[in-house]
Amino acid sequence: MKRRELVDSACPIDRSLYEVGDAWTLQILRDAMHGVTRFTDFSKRIGVATNILTARLQKLVAVGIFELRESEVGNSREYVLTEKGRDFHTVLSALRQWGQKYLFEDDELMTRVIDARTGQPPRQISLIAEDGRALSPEDMLVVKSRAADPIEAAVPVDTPRRHQT
Repeated sequence: MKRRELVDSACPIDRSLYEVGDAWTLQILRDAMHGVTRFTDFSKRIGVATNILTARLQKLVAVGIFELRESEVGNSREYVLTEKGRDFHTVLSALRQWGQKYLFEDDELMTRVIDARTGQPPRQISLIAEDGRALSPEDMLVVKSRAADPIEAAVPVDTPRRHQT
């Protein structure tokens, strides 16, 4: 699938990857979640070339993840997360927890997050069914429907797992 085709895909993961699916964009969003708003600060923290940073920030504004505001300090602009952008926090947190679990040796330094109020790390993110069960990939079935339709109107998608059940 070509990158451009991701925009029109029926898969929400494909469309999400189109908007935020590269390392620079994820690093920009990570830093924005921690309060970075200015171009120069993103540039210093991430170390990305200015042309790449400019392109990523422009795209994040165009897709509604950031809005551009005039800064109250100085003669600059700030990139402020919209509700859509702030909602990406859970996705970044899931990536962080996965990375903490699988990508570091016990003696390696890593950044961690804690609840600012309690000083404790957040609980592990998991998918929970309506009845309270933790859901694994084997518990999931892919279905297709229009976004506005009730889930009961959804039709199963032909996947290898569907044939195993």
